[in-house]
Amino acid sequence: MYKYREIYSDIKRDILTNHYRAGTLLPTQEFFAEKYDVSRITLKKALNLLENDGLIFSKQGSGTFIRPQIENNDSELLPLDLPVGVTYSHRDQKISSKILSFDARLPEKEEQQNLGINASDPVYQFKRVRSINEQIYSLEHVIMPTQVAPLNEEILQGSVYDYLGHVAKLQLTDARRIIYADHADQEVSDSLEIEAGSPVLVIEQVAYDQKGSAFEFSKSYFISSKSKFSLDIHLNRK
Repeated sequence: MYKYREIYSDIKRDILTNHYRAGTLLPTQEFFAEKYDVSRITLKKALNLLENDGLIFSKQGSGTFIRPQIENNDSELLPLDLPVGVTYSHRDQKISSKILSFDARLPEKEEQQNLGINASDPVYQFKRVRSINEQIYSLEHVIMPTQVAPLNEEILQGSVYDYLGHVAKLQLTDARRIIYADHADQEVSDSLEIEAGSPVLVIEQVAYDQKGSAFEFSKSYFISSKSKFSLDIHLNRK
């Protein structure tokens, strides 16, 4: 992946998760050039993409601002076009994890295909319930090649993506998501504390790093009445 697209994805994530807040000045080009260790020309390409998406705008003599998005009073309306975890989407809230299972094994055929690995390549498998402000939010079932980085239950209590960024210098830059409605089986209903057969939203994801390698295959289950997601469409017209 080109460096400017990595920068674009990173800044876009921070804008849509309110790390850079609507109506405020975006940090200077000098700040970003130093942060990402790139030239102004490369950075400008990333900023042009953000401007095309309608996320930022420039005022001559004043700087670059983050454009306010369509207001929505529902705090659970989260962007679907960002491959981010709960820690990023709810960065200002109390997040906790309950580990249901954690082990290492050889991958199944579906996991091999999605991760691009061989049958002999071991993977971690973990399931955890994520809670926000002590309210159950989702059930995560994650498969990750053991070669990515060593994991343990202490790491799984926090943000795995933050850990991978620090230890493996891995950045989540892209993801393929399949979204569908389903009914909760016994495991999902027990984990989310809902009745068996209740409707749930499922997000199946393959996550890719900055080199384009798949490092995670996951399925996340959300209580249908408690989660809403949004997807903004921007058409570039010449």
